[in-house]
Amino acid sequence: MDCNKLARTATKAGVMLLESGAETYRVEDTMRRICQAYGASVVDAYATPTMIIISFSIHEELYHNIKRTQIKSVNLSKIDKVNDLSRRITKESMSLEEFYIRLEKIDEEGVYPTKIMLLGAAICSFGFAFFFKGTLKDALCSLVLGVLLKSLMIFADKFDFNSFFKYLLGGAFTTLGAIVCSRLSLLDSIDTTIIATIMLLVPGLAITNAVRDTVSGDLVSGLARMAEAVIVAVAIALGSGLVFTLLGGY
Repeated sequence: MDCNKLARTATKAGVMLLESGAETYRVEDTMRRICQAYGASVVDAYATPTMIIISFSIHEELYHNIKRTQIKSVNLSKIDKVNDLSRRITKESMSLEEFYIRLEKIDEEGVYPTKIMLLGAAICSFGFAFFFKGTLKDALCSLVLGVLLKSLMIFADKFDFNSFFKYLLGGAFTTLGAIVCSRLSLLDSIDTTIIATIMLLVPGLAITNAVRDTVSGDLVSGLARMAEAVIVAVAIALGSGLVFTLLGGY
């Protein structure tokens, strides 16, 4: 067996999980399981939001790999599939080559179809409007703005916009759209419409994982994820506040 390929395979699985929004402990546990399933011992896995390290020994030879990472998006489907595959190899016979091929197929699936993401944005923004005690007019405006906002975020992702600028643009677009709807008398509460739509940008998973990592003792990952969530929140607030300032309120 190619031990260097085992190190690269375990690292690839970890990167796929981390870039899909998985928790630190899940990433490290999955990499350990993969290495141990193919006979490795003394396995050490370390993951942060920006780096993954795997180290293990086979026949008293030490192997390791380091990979730079970036958190790209939230893809719970990919997390589930990689998680399931890493546990299946401990129960059934599967060569390292076959495991790697299956891992590649999961990685090639990419994100959810655009239509599904837009539908999800529409449902969420529409529902949040009622959650914040808005009227039907507020909900309908939130639905339209939610779809347009998600389209803008998808466009920004295709061109690899800077994360801070992307969320600043999202906050500004949402506020501008709500102000336009208000001046056209298409809604009853501009505040409810803005909040319901901006909820699509709130980094809820990042905050949840930050708290979970911190409680689990992964302080570096916890602080990094919390810093990311704070930066996103600041960007959204700046974008929204900038539009209000330029337009002199509503």
